[in-house]
Formats: sequence, C-alpha cells, structure tokens
Amino acid sequence: MELIAIILHLLNGEVAKIPVGLALNKVTCENAFYKVVDKNENQNTFHYKGVEILGYYCKNNKGDWIP
Repeated sequence: MELIAIILHLLNGEVAKIPVGLALNKVTCENAFYKVVDKNENQNTFHYKGVEILGYYCKNNKGDWIP
C-alpha cells in the first residue's frame, strides 16, 4: 500500500490535505479523489465536508505528482 496526499482547494478558500492509502496497482489521483469526496448528483459537483471542491491534485510521499 502506498500513501499519497490529495490536496483539495475548496470554495470557501480553505485547502485540505488528506492522506490516502491505496493499493500499489491502483494508485491514481482520481481513485484517491473519489475515496474522500461526496458527489452532489443534482448539481454535478463534488464536496468535502459539505464544502464544494474547486480543484485537486495529488502527491506521493516523495513529493512527486500523481497523475
């Protein structure tokens, strides 16, 4: 299992950094994103703790970007 950090930029101006553990063969930023967010089906938006997400990216424990 590899630990990566998903960084979420939220509508309220906050930045959330969330550690996520994923199996080595499934390490993608998109997989990590879907594990930690809630999807609003009515508005086609994603939320984290009730706040809309504007953008996100992921890095591994070495600081490298995860596609």
